[in-house]
Amino acid sequence: MKLVKGLLLGSAAALVSVGSAQAADLPTHKAAPVEYVRICDAYGAGFFYIPGTDTCLKIGGMVLGEFRGFNPSYQISGASFYGQGTRRQQTVNGFAFNGYGPSAGQYTNHRERDATHFNALGRVELDARNATPWGTLRAFLRVDSYWGSGGNSSTGALGGIAFNTTAANRQARETTIINKAFIQFAGLTAGRAQSMFDFYADAYNFAGLRGSNATVGLLSYTATFGGGFSATLSFEDQASRRAAVLSTLASLPGQDPLNIGGITASSFQGNPGGARVPDIVGNLRYDDKWGSVQVSAAAHQVNASLFANTATANPPTAVSTYAYPALTSNSYGFAVQGGINLKMDYLAPGDQLWLQAAYEKGAYGYIAGNNLGFNYNAVNANRFYGAGFTPMDYSYGWDPQINADCVFTASGSCEKQWGWDVTGAFRHYWIPTLSSSLFGSYQEVHYSGNALAGFGGAVGVANLKESRVGTNLVWTPIKGFNIGTEFMYIRLEQTRPVGLAPDYGVGSLSNAGLPTFRPVQSEYEGRLRVQRSF
Repeated sequence: MKLVKGLLLGSAAALVSVGSAQAADLPTHKAAPVEYVRICDAYGAGFFYIPGTDTCLKIGGMVLGEFRGFNPSYQISGASFYGQGTRRQQTVNGFAFNGYGPSAGQYTNHRERDATHFNALGRVELDARNATPWGTLRAFLRVDSYWGSGGNSSTGALGGIAFNTTAANRQARETTIINKAFIQFAGLTAGRAQSMFDFYADAYNFAGLRGSNATVGLLSYTATFGGGFSATLSFEDQASRRAAVLSTLASLPGQDPLNIGGITASSFQGNPGGARVPDIVGNLRYDDKWGSVQVSAAAHQVNASLFANTATANPPTAVSTYAYPALTSNSYGFAVQGGINLKMDYLAPGDQLWLQAAYEKGAYGYIAGNNLGFNYNAVNANRFYGAGFTPMDYSYGWDPQINADCVFTASGSCEKQWGWDVTGAFRHYWIPTLSSSLFGSYQEVHYSGNALAGFGGAVGVANLKESRVGTNLVWTPIKGFNIGTEFMYIRLEQTRPVGLAPDYGVGSLSNAGLPTFRPVQSEYEGRLRVQRSF
C-alpha cells in the first residue's frame, strides 16, 4: 500500500509540474483598466473630461414650450409700396385712385388671423475647453430646432419671435438653425457669435426689444488690461447687418418715363449691393463687482444700386438693364452705443438694472433688435438680416415699410436715414424662487426730406416712432426650471407717406372700401412659457 500511495503522489506532482510549465509558456492577457468619467472642475460646474483626452466638455440644452395670444387686426401690406419706386396714381379693379390705392390682395381681414399660437424649442449646447500655455482653448456650439404654429410659422428663432406677416391663417413650421458656433483662443474669437457691439441683448424679456441683439459671423480680438478693463476689435459679417435700399423715383401714368443714367423706365427700385468690406466693430468695457460699463462703435458699408423695375422683376424682363444699374452708391454708415449694468444685490440677491442707448446713420441694423427674430432674416429666404423684426408683430393695421440704410432720391444719391433707440430692463427677486422684470424700448427712424416727398410720381417713405413696454413674472421652483408669464404693449406712430390716396372724397380709400390710413396703432400680446434648462 505504501508503494502504491507513493506512485500516485509522484504522478500527481509530475502532472502539476508539467501543467505549470506549459501554462508559463502561454501568453498572458491583463484586463484593461476601466477609465471612468472624471469631473473637470477647472471651468465651473458641469464639465467632465472626455475619456482618453485632456479636453473638458459640458453638455447642455433647453426645452421650451410657449402659448401666446394677441389682439388681431386687419392688415394693409404697406411694405409693398412705401418707398419702393411705386407709382402714385393708378387704377385698381376699375377704380381710379387720386394717389396710390392698395389692391385687394394687400388687404387681410382680421377674422382670418389666428389670435392664439403654440411654440416649442429644443436646444443642444456643447462647450469644449482645454488648458494651454496661452490660456483656455474653447469651442462652443448651439443648435436650435424650432416649431411654431399658426401666426408663428414665419420665423425660425425663438428669441424675439414675433407673429407672421403672411395673409390669413398659416400652417405650422419647423426650422433648425445653428445659433452659435465659435472658437476662442488667446483673446481671439472666430465663427458665428454674438456681435461685439451688443450689450443688454434681450436678457430678461421673452418678446424682443429694440437695440442690437445680433448673431453674426466674426473674427475678433479682445485685449484684457487688468483691473476690469478690456477692449475688443472685431471684423463682422456685413450681410448680417444688411437692411433694405429703397427708391422714391417713378413717373406718373400718362407722363414720359424717367431717364436715369441712360436707362429709361417708369419706375426705379433700390437694391443692396454685394458685401465688399466687413463691418468694423470695437468696444471698450469695464467690469467690477458692482456691474459693468461698455461703449461700442461700428462702421457699416452701404453699397447700393438703382435698377429699372423691369430688372428687379423675377425673372428680369431685360437683362441689359440689370447688368447696368442706373445709379450706384458706395458710402459708409456708422453706429455708436453706450450701456451700463448695475448689480443691485442691496435690494435683493440677483437684482440687476440694464440701460443702453444707441445712435446710427445708414446702419439701421444696430438699433433694429434681434437679427434672427423675424421674417426679414435668411431663415425665410430673405436677405435683410439687419431689418430685425417688423414694428408691429403680425403686420398690424397699416403695415409699416421695411426700414432701409439709404433711399435713392431726386438728388441722384442714396440718402442715408438716421435713428436712435433707448432700451432698459430691471429684474427684481421677491423671494429666491420668484422674480419680476420690467423692460421697454423706444426707437425713432428718420429719413431725408427728399425721401419723404418722393419724386415725380413715386410714393414717399415714412418716419417711424415705436414704443415697447412689458413686464413678466417668473417662478423657479428648482434651478433651471421656469414657469413664466409676460405681457407687452407696442405702440407705433408713422407719418403718412406722400402719394397715398386720400382717406375721403373722390378717388379715396373709403370709397374703395379700404380702411382709412391709421398713423397710430397699438398692439397687446401675452405669453405663458414653461422652460427647462440643463
